[in-house]
Amino acid sequence: MINYDTYDIHMIVMSKHPISQMYSRITIPSWEKLNYKINLFEAVTPKDLYKKTKLDFAMKESKSGVRPFTGTEKAVWYSHFELWCLCATKHTPIVIIEHDSLLKKELPDFKGHGYKLLSYMDRDFGPKGKALAAGSGYYITPELAHRLIALAVASEIDQNSDGFIASVCNIKKQHQMRDYFYIEQINIDGLNTIDHKNPNRNYVGLDYEEIDISSIHG
Repeated sequence: MINYDTYDIHMIVMSKHPISQMYSRITIPSWEKLNYKINLFEAVTPKDLYKKTKLDFAMKESKSGVRPFTGTEKAVWYSHFELWCLCATKHTPIVIIEHDSLLKKELPDFKGHGYKLLSYMDRDFGPKGKALAAGSGYYITPELAHRLIALAVASEIDQNSDGFIASVCNIKKQHQMRDYFYIEQINIDGLNTIDHKNPNRNYVGLDYEEIDISSIHG
């Protein structure tokens, strides 16, 4: 029997990436201050993609057009996907957060929730203001984890993981409730560890992320 009163919190981090470590050093104390235990989950990075075969990526569709997914975008997908698999196999609800997820107040009571989006960003470009940030912090049960996994492997992927999470978790209803201001996805000087090819963000990648590892391994 699944105990929905307990859950684990997993933060996606890159232990060898200086920007990821900078963010996690800032955000983890905000969780510990309210006595939450953070489990660090080593992120998938582009150097790991040659070992990852469960997801099929089509071209990415966005407002600016169609283009291939970057290596880091694929890696982010796998980082979240593998945590969904962890949730499903352990039969325990989890909260998934990223290294830049700053806790602003105590998390809500999740009893009766099959899932809940918990994070926002204070946009400094485009439509400014507080916007829901689906991938930065969310609660899922094993049932929802199975649904996320099934939908992810059922067809080719054409959107980023946060957009996928938002659509499966009924972002329209989440917006209407306006109860997602628990975690802020912070940004420092535009520094970003995900290559979204966004002119408003300064992507910082490691040298090995520019190498076509799959070709090296045949």
